[in-house]
Amino acid sequence: MLRTMGLVFVSLLFLTSMASAQPLEELKRQLDETREQIKKQQEIIESQKTKIEALEKAVAERIPPAVAERESLLKESIERGKKIYAGKGCIECHGEEGQGGKGPVLKGVTLKYGEEFLALSVTNSAISHGPKPLMPAFTELQADEVRDVVNFLATFVPGRENQERLERGKRLWNKLGCLQCHGLKGEGGVTGPAVIGITKKYKYDWIRLCITRPEVHHGKKTEMPAFTEVPFLDVEAVIDYMNTF
Repeated sequence: MLRTMGLVFVSLLFLTSMASAQPLEELKRQLDETREQIKKQQEIIESQKTKIEALEKAVAERIPPAVAERESLLKESIERGKKIYAGKGCIECHGEEGQGGKGPVLKGVTLKYGEEFLALSVTNSAISHGPKPLMPAFTELQADEVRDVVNFLATFVPGRENQERLERGKRLWNKLGCLQCHGLKGEGGVTGPAVIGITKKYKYDWIRLCITRPEVHHGKKTEMPAFTEVPFLDVEAVIDYMNTF
């Protein structure tokens, strides 16, 4: 009799614990769902806050609403690009503010290169940097995400070029024989044109092709040799040095 009562009591305890466990699991599920909803709402509020700030600025400064909307969208794009830049480990090579490190300086990079070249640098670096690039190819990024990254890169304020980098560019200018055709300071010579101010006329990607694949711009009969084997950073150092002409 006592044994039977004991079994009944244990059974009741088990059923009670099962009954209480089920509502607990349900409550946890509801809690997770609520947190997710709150997170989404916060994201919506943040995006609306940016738009409100842009509209307030438009009213205060009498900016047309369409312009204010573009500024708001650009600001959002830059924020997304900043997150991708950090998330993909770009900081490790290029620095938090594009100051460079293992990778090249990115300050002023959007002034040097066109958007198409920069997009290729991010997603297919073998095309823009040569067959053995140090830069990884982030092929998983969508076109709008790449645009966000490029918009973020545009916020890096260009500074004075590193003196050591310019010295390397100068050494390469002499070593590769550029001065024989274009002069010591880009003033031109018998066989090569003057290149003074060329970086003010053309972006780096155009000049890079003139150095590595001159036939693209100057035709197959060009006298300009193709420096296809010169590493990416060395070519950029040469162009940085040309920027001082």
